[in-house]
Amino acid sequence: MQHSRKQAYWNWVLLSAFVAYQYLLRIYPSIFTDEIRATFQFSANEFSTLSTYCIGVYSCLQIPLGILLDKMGVRWIIIASLGLCLIGQHLFTHTHTQWVAQGGRILIGIGAAPAFIGVVKVISDSFPNRLCGIFIGITCVFGLMTTLVSSHWLRQLEATGLSWQQAIDNLSWIGGILWVILLLSLATSNEDRSADASRESTRFWPSFCSVLLNPKIFLYALLTIGTCAVVNTVSDLWGPAFLSAKYHLSPLQAIHYNQSIFAGLMVGSFLIPTVFSEGKRILQGIRTCYLLLGGIFICLIYGSASIPPFLLQTALFGAGVVACADILCFSLAAQLSTPKTSALIIGWVNTINMLGLSCLQGLVAFSLDKHWSGITNEQGLRIYLARDYEFALGILLNVVMGGTVIAWCMRNKNYNLKK
Repeated sequence: MQHSRKQAYWNWVLLSAFVAYQYLLRIYPSIFTDEIRATFQFSANEFSTLSTYCIGVYSCLQIPLGILLDKMGVRWIIIASLGLCLIGQHLFTHTHTQWVAQGGRILIGIGAAPAFIGVVKVISDSFPNRLCGIFIGITCVFGLMTTLVSSHWLRQLEATGLSWQQAIDNLSWIGGILWVILLLSLATSNEDRSADASRESTRFWPSFCSVLLNPKIFLYALLTIGTCAVVNTVSDLWGPAFLSAKYHLSPLQAIHYNQSIFAGLMVGSFLIPTVFSEGKRILQGIRTCYLLLGGIFICLIYGSASIPPFLLQTALFGAGVVACADILCFSLAAQLSTPKTSALIIGWVNTINMLGLSCLQGLVAFSLDKHWSGITNEQGLRIYLARDYEFALGILLNVVMGGTVIAWCMRNKNYNLKK
């Protein structure tokens, strides 16, 4: 029993490391936006495909891979997934052909898809219910901290004279070491739970249809798009470029300021669920966060470009904090679940959330190209001005306003449905 508990802790550590690694793989194009666009001669819309393709396949595979993880356990699926990430990473950094680069990003999306589901399965199968939220929170904070440290490290590597490909290749070495450790020491998850899930497989399709057709769950999923998906569209892809254009920051300064969003996400992951923890306060928390996020976006997008640095960082940090209202949306959705449908509900909500993120990133890129001022640099690469970003990021503000309307129109009663 003691050995089993130690293995459960080790599995959790390994899967948390994989979550952090795949998240960094997904977002590093925002660190090297100009360099990657110059290498492949991408327009804004073409550049956005590096993220939208990755996130698109990630989203579509959430539920299918969740089913496979329940049937087969985490070991071989996670090992194979990290292998796909490494192959996709190699293709992306060792080509100058657009479609090969895009194909590499698709492989990264496929490989990254089971990471978060896998770590949640290990936690739920191995630890008491009262500790599950704590372990999931620690995993999220670990992933965000890794992103903060690694993004700065990658930029510093490039500053030493390495190309962006050489800087990113260091991630492949880290991933290779992690793959070997997984192969040697990762165990499958709780066999008894997997067996129970297998015996209940005949009930899957009725449960699946009931979840997908539930209007409340769908509304909660939509609300996640207006919080974390909106903020991640900025932090993961367009944040540094927007900050450079509007606030006249150097690329390194813009990345540093953009990291304030991730710091806010770390704090908000614990703060928001703690302050708005139960009952009607959950919906009140969502409403409050939506109002605050709308105000922050209005200031950032349409405010003065001469805002003091401290206030700019504070606004970005605040956006990250209130974006964690998506945790409250997941909590409300979970209240509609039974032990037989909880994972399915969370998987469905996460699928809509990630698809929303993919669509928002594509819409911002389309708007940038549509409102492009016609200016290029000496390499022929399109340069987007502050007003171009204001038009494009205005889409995100409209989504936040729409989510605010939905949140304020929803009823306050019957949210604690579990007995």
